[in-house]
Amino acid sequence: MDPTEFIEESLPDRITKRDRERKNVIERRREERQSLAVESEQSSYFKDTFYSSCKKIKDMLDDASSTPSSALPGIFEKSNKEIQLLKNYLSQSKMFLKVYDIRRAQENLQSLENQASELEMKLLPKKKFGFKNRRIVKKPSDKGLDITDGLKDLKISESIVNGSTKQNNKLSSKYGDSACMLLGKVNERIVLDAENVNKNDILLSDLVRCTVRIYGTPSTLHMVNLKQCTILVGPVTSSVYVHDCSDCVFAFACQQLRLHSSTDCTIYLHVTSRAIIEDCTKIHVAPYNWSYEDQTSHFNLAGLDPKINNWNCIDDFNWLSSEKHSPNWSILEPELRVKTWD
Repeated sequence: MDPTEFIEESLPDRITKRDRERKNVIERRREERQSLAVESEQSSYFKDTFYSSCKKIKDMLDDASSTPSSALPGIFEKSNKEIQLLKNYLSQSKMFLKVYDIRRAQENLQSLENQASELEMKLLPKKKFGFKNRRIVKKPSDKGLDITDGLKDLKISESIVNGSTKQNNKLSSKYGDSACMLLGKVNERIVLDAENVNKNDILLSDLVRCTVRIYGTPSTLHMVNLKQCTILVGPVTSSVYVHDCSDCVFAFACQQLRLHSSTDCTIYLHVTSRAIIEDCTKIHVAPYNWSYEDQTSHFNLAGLDPKINNWNCIDDFNWLSSEKHSPNWSILEPELRVKTWD
């Protein structure tokens, strides 16, 4: 066959092939534009719905000061429920939201939570935290070591290790007189029960080689300067803040975790938002697996959904790359995880 005839005969095929490729490219681009349009529409709808709901909650809280005291419990209960609904809505919408939008939404929720908590404390002050010297019934599995009457030792006036009364007064001012504070303990095993923990702020500070079990639903949990400690906590209503801790094991459930300036810590975590770490190294995470009697009811009391757990979704503020995993945290291998806490 003449080469010229071959070229002429194959030209229509080549044109058809190129036209097909061109149409495929156009179709892919059209689908990409549609996908982007849908994602943009979803994001826009989320923002309108989310922030209008935030405004309604804020307006309700702003009006609380002029509301009759008899109606205040209902207002705070409603605001807390609506904040929880927004948290669930945010959690379900993360698949199409940008990281910036997620963080901004989380910050707005945290601001509403703080406002609600501060107003409730101001307008409906709680009874000051009491310390009871009760006999604790020891379980056979505790072998006389784990359960102690730690409540009688929890006095705000206690000295922190290398601390002072002035420093204690500063802590009281920062965390509130009604906060439960455990300060400056070394080599102790302490248990806090639900009766005294529920809806109270908890501060653990300057503990060394201590084991602390907290049954119930704290409002918030602050842990500062702990070394070689094991801390087991029931569902926390709002946030857990950890600062300057090293060589510790934590197990807790919460709505938000913020971990700062800590190293070589293992966290058995249940968190309904994305956890945040900053200036941290050698952080290992695993799913929350501490269990105890009445824990299910405590989850309900805290407003946490046991089915929503973002334990392996960690935002490292010191690692901005989205292509490579942060070297500052990792998932604890299953074979290395604690199987039983007794």
